[in-house]
Amino acid sequence: MESTEGLRKRQQVASASASPYIPDDLVRRILLRLPSRSVLRIRAVCKAWLQLASDPAFALEHHSLQPALPLVSFLRGGARSSNPSADPDPDPVDCRVEAFDLRAGEFRPAAVRFPDDSGRQFRLHGSCDGLLLLSSDDRFFVCNPATHQWTRLLSPLRSSWLAGFYRHGPTGEYRALFFRGNWAGWPRTNYYILVPDSRKGGGIGLPAEKAAGYRFRGSPLGPPALAHGRLHWMPRRKKQGHKIMVFDTATEVVTVMAPPLIREHMWLHEVGGELAMSCCCGNRVVATVELWLLQDYANGIWVCKHRVRLPTVEVSSFPFDETWRVFFMSAEEGVVVVTPEQKLLQYDMSGTLLGSFPCNGGRNLKITPYTLKESLVRHGFFETHENAGDRDDEPLPPFFRGL
Repeated sequence: MESTEGLRKRQQVASASASPYIPDDLVRRILLRLPSRSVLRIRAVCKAWLQLASDPAFALEHHSLQPALPLVSFLRGGARSSNPSADPDPDPVDCRVEAFDLRAGEFRPAAVRFPDDSGRQFRLHGSCDGLLLLSSDDRFFVCNPATHQWTRLLSPLRSSWLAGFYRHGPTGEYRALFFRGNWAGWPRTNYYILVPDSRKGGGIGLPAEKAAGYRFRGSPLGPPALAHGRLHWMPRRKKQGHKIMVFDTATEVVTVMAPPLIREHMWLHEVGGELAMSCCCGNRVVATVELWLLQDYANGIWVCKHRVRLPTVEVSSFPFDETWRVFFMSAEEGVVVVTPEQKLLQYDMSGTLLGSFPCNGGRNLKITPYTLKESLVRHGFFETHENAGDRDDEPLPPFFRGL
């Protein structure tokens, strides 16, 4: 007859073998809907989950499901003590770039953070497929905020300015597009590209003199809008006829197109995969924002989809001549405005205020022209922090310090 102890052991084994089982397909569907940081942490649970989260196909599908969140920048810190004589030095200042989730009404954890401890200038220049293009003084970097990977571009040529950041379809390379003034024949401007690829020594440059057809018809204005596989810029000079400059990211050929109308304050962006133009109507006090969509790209047919009149009482305290104050999201999410009180105001298409979101502890709040779709996709051009730190002349960039 079986002893009581033996029976208890068999029951324990049976209980363990009957523990709840989660089907692999269900695990995959759950992980696909988690933020990137959670997916990275959950890989440590077991080998099966590590293998799933490391699958390139999973990373691509996860990226496709992520929302494109607007990026905002602001400064935090720099406050002085209540007793300046006892503590004359202000707190350190951080420049932060964070994604803002309108549906959740919250700021996401910082994408990048630049401690202002050495007087270096920091700028965000572009966003593409979850990658950010940044600069610190004269150094340009490509980084992935989700994985904290980064690499540096080769130094640009003299008299060069960054024009855009894009993925080159035929090669799959991510390229930074620069333009350089041709002083002998100004205002004609040449351009060249730099590719972040550590296997090629950090990048390649293609000066326009050695690549026929790589020419701008004029210097581009502001950050471009990416739609239909092309970068689009507003013209810098009225004498250019207010033509929109178009750069095909596959053929790398420049053309022009006409905008829907001419306004004093207008900017290009992308809405739902279509090229859009938003404009502020009025003089010093602007209370109306229009959204135009290029419905027929081939024939250049623009349609005014929305005209939103914002409450004058709420917005009359500041001008709209700076495009970082207004960011048109979509018909569902409406218009987002930055106020002097360091708040984000969200309005629907009827001009009704949906929410007010303060930037707690922040100042110089700005809406960048970029959005971020988190990505866990691996790229061979990224360097490890250890390898980058082995070079005495290449200090680690402070993008992710304290994050």
